[in-house]
Amino acid sequence: MHDDKGKPVQTVDHLVNEIDHLFAYGKLAQPNKLILLMHDEMFQDSYNGATNLQSLIAALKKRRYMFGSIDKFDG
Repeated sequence: MHDDKGKPVQTVDHLVNEIDHLFAYGKLAQPNKLILLMHDEMFQDSYNGATNLQSLIAALKKRRYMFGSIDKFDG
């Protein structure tokens, strides 16, 4: 989510909670697999994108989420 000027209003914590929710309710591409596209406004350079992305990855790893590339996705 972003405001009228394009500035992100969603926090990394909010995004992590949304991901948790998707897994909790099985709203996934395949069981236990989520495709997360990382071209969101919150990851643009003008909005501390690298820091936000690093924070998101760290928070997800802390929750024991695993990462892989799309070419390894069986689906």
